[in-house]
Amino acid sequence: MLFDAMFRSESIENPSVPITSEAADLDGIFGQDVYVSPETSMKLAAVYSCIYVIASNIAQMPLHVMRRSNNTVEPARDHPVFYLIHDEPNVWQTSYKWRELKQRHILGWGNGYTWVKRDRRGQVIELDACMPWETTLLQTGNRYTYGVYNQEGSFAVSPDDMIHIRALGNNQKMGLSPVLQHAETIGMGMSGQKYTSSFFGGNARPAGIVTVKQELNDTSWARLKNMWQKASAALRSQENKTMLLPAELDYKSLTVSPVDAQLIDMMKLNRSMIAGIFNVPAHMINDLESATFSNITQQAIQFVRYTIMPWVTNWEQELNRRLFTRSELAAGYYVRFNLAGLLRGTPQERAQFYHYAITDGWMSRNEARAFEDMNPVTGLDEMLVSVNASKPISNTPTNEEDNNE
Repeated sequence: MLFDAMFRSESIENPSVPITSEAADLDGIFGQDVYVSPETSMKLAAVYSCIYVIASNIAQMPLHVMRRSNNTVEPARDHPVFYLIHDEPNVWQTSYKWRELKQRHILGWGNGYTWVKRDRRGQVIELDACMPWETTLLQTGNRYTYGVYNQEGSFAVSPDDMIHIRALGNNQKMGLSPVLQHAETIGMGMSGQKYTSSFFGGNARPAGIVTVKQELNDTSWARLKNMWQKASAALRSQENKTMLLPAELDYKSLTVSPVDAQLIDMMKLNRSMIAGIFNVPAHMINDLESATFSNITQQAIQFVRYTIMPWVTNWEQELNRRLFTRSELAAGYYVRFNLAGLLRGTPQERAQFYHYAITDGWMSRNEARAFEDMNPVTGLDEMLVSVNASKPISNTPTNEEDNNE
């Protein structure tokens, strides 16, 4: 049942409403007994955990508008975009919930859309999250326009006003859904989950076999079934009771077969495969079977470097080219995620880091206090340099070296 599922694509095209080839893959894939789509796949714990881990990490990092001027970099709190991306992009969402939802759309549907709304002067006033099933890319000749179809109406949005963050795709315009790209693997997990639920619910196989010591005729067989149903009903209504059988009946309980016992191993393998699809360390979706204290720390660092950093770069580059004009970019404006929180170590590791930074002379004590959300103290802005670090290196041999010679 678990390994014989064959999946096929279902067309969602309506002859009266033509759609693009990219949009044709957004609905879902039917299997033998499960339907895999960006929505239904979230019922599988491994998929939900992977999407939540990535989306929540993208959402929780501080997101700022920065200004680079000469040799200094500082937050540009006076820029109108700062409040939108840092606090409230629209009336329905905080910055956290906006980014969390967009990343969920990217990992589910392959594309995350945000409509950049501007006033008459061209200033950004709102970032409106668009649903991927309500948004499509339309082509008219050599020109492209985003079409948004929701309960408020139908809208044509210029590509310059649409933040479109894509997952890995086959072309430069649209991303592909990771869920539908791996529908067979996810469908196997959903089938296993469904089978497990049915198994423990008593519907997958009989709990036991009743045998008779002598041959039964039609009348005896009907009487036996009637007696068994009444006895079973009475047993279900009274817990911890013993069922008494006539002397000519024998009952044998069925145990779990080795094949059924391997179901757990198959589910573990499927969970590991899904974690690999989303590039999430197994321990971050509560799979601690092979985890140790030493390798969890290293995996957490690798998660930031190889899972979160590519998405951060994807977000930053798309936000920069849609939120700022070329003159603003030339003036030094850009957005930046602050990954310091994700890379924050233990108190001992942070103390060691600050010690070397301060004594080597590239961080002041007040800057270290700022990283720990502490107020500055007068007199701690002076840069300190270790005596050993400031001592010039001499090639002249010492007296001890002369004596050795």
